[in-house]
Amino acid sequence: MRVRHVAIGASHEVYASGEAALAAAVTRRVGDRLARERQARLPPRYRRWRVLETTPLLRSMEGGLDDTKFLYPVLDNLPLIVFPLLAHALTGGQVSVHGPREVCHVVEVVRDFLLEEGHIDERSRVVAVQEDLGDISLFRSLQRSTEGLSASAEAPLLWSAGDLVLAYNAYPWLRDRHLASHALILNLNARQVVFPPSRAELFARNYLDRMRLDDGKETLVDVKEPNLLLFTGAGLQGLAKVDGLRKPPPGETYMKVLLRGVGRVGCHAPLRATLAFLRYGLKRVKDRLDDAEGVSQRHVTALASAFFGVPTVVKAENTDPFSVRDGDSLEDVFGYYRAFLQPIVDSRPTKEAGYRELAHYHPHAELLYRLSLRLRPLQAELPLWRQWPELIRDKCASLNQRLVAEFRGLGLADATPLVPEYFDATGTFRCHPLPSDDLRATGAFLRQVYLPAYERDRASAPGPRGARLRLARRRVAG
Repeated sequence: MRVRHVAIGASHEVYASGEAALAAAVTRRVGDRLARERQARLPPRYRRWRVLETTPLLRSMEGGLDDTKFLYPVLDNLPLIVFPLLAHALTGGQVSVHGPREVCHVVEVVRDFLLEEGHIDERSRVVAVQEDLGDISLFRSLQRSTEGLSASAEAPLLWSAGDLVLAYNAYPWLRDRHLASHALILNLNARQVVFPPSRAELFARNYLDRMRLDDGKETLVDVKEPNLLLFTGAGLQGLAKVDGLRKPPPGETYMKVLLRGVGRVGCHAPLRATLAFLRYGLKRVKDRLDDAEGVSQRHVTALASAFFGVPTVVKAENTDPFSVRDGDSLEDVFGYYRAFLQPIVDSRPTKEAGYRELAHYHPHAELLYRLSLRLRPLQAELPLWRQWPELIRDKCASLNQRLVAEFRGLGLADATPLVPEYFDATGTFRCHPLPSDDLRATGAFLRQVYLPAYERDRASAPGPRGARLRLARRRVAG
């Protein structure tokens, strides 16, 4: 069985003003610091899971400007949404993108470009579904993003976050081994699986939980939530229950949401699994988990199946690092992804040569270059792009001003600017990766492991193939 329909989510909750979004971002960043300070004081036996402090990108709408991260350029003028769209559209299936009006406009430009170039055979292969600002939630985003697809109720669907920049190898997700037997597949990101001892850890993440795998050895792995979901129509209806557990933005930790969900399962789940998870969850919320404690994969799967009301599997088999790291923060979008991509293109005397160099790391390099030319007229159309990069420079400056004041008020030692100046006064991009971001290892992994694996998977996939494009065969005006 193979997935032939993909939904991409690019719709997020909206703050009423830039000021409200800024205040919420500061609150979250300060909360990260306080959590680290609190965990540093714990006895050595307890687990410390908060290793990173990042600055979230929160959406606001004010004065006709929709400040959505999915339009943030991550390479030249190419926005976040373009990268997952190409990754899935070029596998030969049907793709639907759910997002704001301006994101949908970009998607339609990309669709027309792919149609003219012969990479898709009809307009219905790429569908843009505009969000309803009065009805935004996790489930509604999942539901609306699938409405434009022609899949049957029994067909498996893949949902992807719209801010996965380098996860261009979608093929392993399209042929998941549990597709035929489960209506909902939750493939968690496990640090030890994504970054085994033989592989460099390209970046650090906050893996909030630990799980004991049902592998016969009860291997203990650090896990975090997935950025891709697999489900059928029945699985999608099961996911509707999540909205009833969440609170409005800025929301709450997902562990508290899960605890509330387990409480509602009641007698429909095995008692042992319920009690074990409640014990684990309450200890986690209070930062009182021993370093060797983890929730059982078998218990989590049983509880998830009971809660969602459909056959569900919870596992940790994903090996793709780029599906782990989305674009949730300034440090993700600019400190890692743009800091990796932009210097490659800028390392050559012309844009054409720069994208030819990028082809050593990314299979869609030529398309990206030609698409960047196609998107240039939108610079004058989209309000966010008309204010770029001044918008992000002002955001970083305001964040630093607020964060310094907050940290000083709390008596915390580090009151220096915490958010780098990613664009200088001339609009030139400056690389400021986090200390835990290994850009050199990222390049080596893409070139030596990830791109070759993509080419093998693409060659063995049924149906149309997006052949690797070679810039050297075509002159493109730059």
